[in-house]
Parts: sequence; structure tokens; C-alpha cells
Amino acid sequence: MAQTPARTSIPDSLENASHALDELIRDARLNPRRRHDLHHADLEERARAIAASIVAPFRGDASAAPIAFETDGKTSRGWWG
Repeated sequence: MAQTPARTSIPDSLENASHALDELIRDARLNPRRRHDLHHADLEERARAIAASIVAPFRGDASAAPIAFETDGKTSRGWWG
């Protein structure tokens, strides 16, 4: 029987979100011509994903914390288990 992977702890989930927030702040400070996200809407989308990943571990199974969070240029993604 396959085992379910262990849930990410609350501190680990917050640390993942912290890293993503640091990247968002870095990108928001870039000159708009050098910014990965050329539109404020893209920055807002990333901020909303980060905010959701911060709140999720405190809400239990109904909104589990992401297993991983990745920002790549104009897109951000979270993977939930």
C-alpha cells in the first residue's frame, strides 16, 4: 500500500512563503523594463498566491498548505498534496 507523504509543517510552509515573498519584493523593486512581471496585475496575482499559502496551514485539511511553491518569470505556482 502506498504511503501518503507527510504534510509540510506550519513553519516549513511559512518559510516557503517567505522565500516567495522575498522574490516578489525583489521583482517589485526592479525597474519596470527589467522586471519579470511587466504588469501590476501579475505582481498582485503572485501576492495573492503567497497570501493564500500563508493562511492555508492554519486552516487544516480543507485548505492544505502547498507542498511546493515556485516562481518562474511571469508565473507563480503552488502544488498541493
